[in-house]
Amino acid sequence: MKQQKQQPNGYLRLAMGWLGLLVATTIPSHAAVQPGAPSREVVAAVLPGPGTAASGPVAASGSPVAAPGSPVAADTQSAPWTLLPEAAVQALAAELSGTAARHTVQDLTLFHRIRGSRGFKAAADAIAERARAYGLAVEVISLPADGTVFYGTQRSRPAWDADFAELWEQRPDGAAGSRRWVDGERIASWEARPITLAEDSASGEVAAELVDVGSGASEQDYRGKEVRGKLVLASAQPGEVAALAVDRFGAAGIVSYAQNQVTAWWREDENLVRWGHLATFPAPRTFAFMVSLKQARAWQQRLAGGEAVHLRAAVRAGQHPGSYDIVTAVIPGHDPLPAVAAEEIVFSCHLDHQRPGANDNASGCAVILEAARTLAKLVREGRLPPPRRTLRFVWPPEVEGTIAVLNARPELAARARAVIHLDMVGGEPAATGAIFHVTRSPRSLPTFVNDVAESFGRFVNAESDAFASTGSAPYPLVDPEGSKRALQAESVEFTPGSDHEVWAEGSFRVPAIYLNDWPDRTIHTDADGLANIDATKLLRAGFIATASGWYLAGLDAAQVPALWEEVRRHVLERTAAALARRAELRARGAADDGEELVRLHFAYEQQVVESVAAFAPLPAATRRQAADFLAGLRQLAGTERVTEPSAEDGAEGARVYRRQADPKGPMTGFGYSWFEDHAGQRQIPAPALIARKGLWGSDYAYEALNLVDGRRSVRQIRDALAASEGPVPLAEVAEYLDDLARIGVLAAGAR
Repeated sequence: MKQQKQQPNGYLRLAMGWLGLLVATTIPSHAAVQPGAPSREVVAAVLPGPGTAASGPVAASGSPVAAPGSPVAADTQSAPWTLLPEAAVQALAAELSGTAARHTVQDLTLFHRIRGSRGFKAAADAIAERARAYGLAVEVISLPADGTVFYGTQRSRPAWDADFAELWEQRPDGAAGSRRWVDGERIASWEARPITLAEDSASGEVAAELVDVGSGASEQDYRGKEVRGKLVLASAQPGEVAALAVDRFGAAGIVSYAQNQVTAWWREDENLVRWGHLATFPAPRTFAFMVSLKQARAWQQRLAGGEAVHLRAAVRAGQHPGSYDIVTAVIPGHDPLPAVAAEEIVFSCHLDHQRPGANDNASGCAVILEAARTLAKLVREGRLPPPRRTLRFVWPPEVEGTIAVLNARPELAARARAVIHLDMVGGEPAATGAIFHVTRSPRSLPTFVNDVAESFGRFVNAESDAFASTGSAPYPLVDPEGSKRALQAESVEFTPGSDHEVWAEGSFRVPAIYLNDWPDRTIHTDADGLANIDATKLLRAGFIATASGWYLAGLDAAQVPALWEEVRRHVLERTAAALARRAELRARGAADDGEELVRLHFAYEQQVVESVAAFAPLPAATRRQAADFLAGLRQLAGTERVTEPSAEDGAEGARVYRRQADPKGPMTGFGYSWFEDHAGQRQIPAPALIARKGLWGSDYAYEALNLVDGRRSVRQIRDALAASEGPVPLAEVAEYLDDLARIGVLAAGAR
């Protein structure tokens, strides 16, 4: 073994690295002393020396513990440091099973799990039965869904079921003059592959020629083509085609070869069949079949050569009044204070989607069920103490089910202190191209909960990398039936696209951790099957989720000092990222936005510290350390300048809005948009902000509404959006907020 120089512990080395970057961006390298340069006292406040109260995390015994990844002699530490006691880490790592979760995935892939359908109910029954068998208290919340009932901003969507659907290519039979068309090759079958029938298709039967209409979503696609009474072949989703092809030009039905979301693998596999959708409202009067790109190209080649393609379609399907049946299960809290015991840490997923839908999202459903089994068993056997706070597990239809249940049962959001949401967490990277993400809450909702999830994500990264690289690690988290590759999870800023955005939305403001794969080349296709699911990845996603939830369920004042040490490390990283963005904005000629970005960054970090109080009081010493740390870091970053509002802002920049008590929920749900519906009724054109793409994100409209609090002005909301997404014209923000006021979501005036 080589002799090495003594190194600072992991926390100090990390802090030094980030501070080196910070100082480099604020102090010219050629100057020994510059006006406004940070003093030794400031640096000491940010980077305390060994032996001080803020020198790093300590074990329960009181002895120093190195951060994950730091070099430690074998006789001083048996395992890497985490926020949880090692006994809890050992218990979770030993009990969680990726194989068990994968078996649940396998079972769920047998159901075509469309909202309100027989397949969804069967899947929900299976989840409820297993949760009861694991000893959890289970409730199935049934909410009427018929298209007339509203839950906040979500118009309930009627259930949809299919009994039969087949698409046949026909061939001519008989001699000329008496020739007729007979079934030749079956192209699609609901029974064999339900994904081949577009969701919300209506009953119908027709034998007709096929006409290629390109995308089928614009009028020019139909010029010079007669489609009345025929079937149209279109590259767009059926919902984008039906209004023109069927309602306007009289087509009898649709055959779509719409491709998946655009990634590096887009259109690469021409055999994939994508999940298709017709609009829910108004109820469709037609049907649509989904075929592969390969099938479509073969037909197009024949049609281009002058050959007729004759198809026969038969469908028995349609919408009907139904319900959102949402399974929820709990492990009760046991804190002596009833108010604390009633607080909830929520594990969320979404149970719906097409068959097979293995990664999206049988994987997330299976992992939170495995988390429930694991925690219930460990508590029952005395290997973990009963949780202080209640642990709740929820399996709703995606987005619409969460909006519905949070409006129908408002106490669920009121009790929730944090949500851990899992959507697509098992994709084997070689098969799916997936990168695993630990995704933060939106910037409009500052919270330390992000830091908890990131901490456990990094722990799993370090342990899985050590095992993959050397064959040895205290906690490799490898399932006997899974892979051995490193997880390589990435911690990323907020991205929408699943139920976490509902929980975190301004109506509910529940901090949400989002664990997810992206990209996934097989998402929403018939290839999203069990073969792509890695039991080891399910185990590791389960560990990050379960460890985060268990820690939050038990968090009390005694744990806050160690939590602050973890948060502080992440503050340094986020500050470096903020300074990099400021430099980018300066280079783009938006220096004022850059200064405001850094100022807002430190306001955000202060609110992150304060967010701990929702779980436990901040000890006075920790509060002082945090205040000194942020003050010193702010001086290092050079953020004394405050951008003043421009005189050109006028009244629109100074205007203040508050959100009305109802409706609650995001402006766009699933299959229905509150904003589009109500703006359309008032003939309000689509505001520019909805379509804006920013430097770092495109969630302008979502976050603009979240930032409305009865105190911020339109200018302040615009500046916050510029800091999180990228610069945006004040006029676009003002237009959107004014539109929200016109449709009754906002009211002018301070709270």
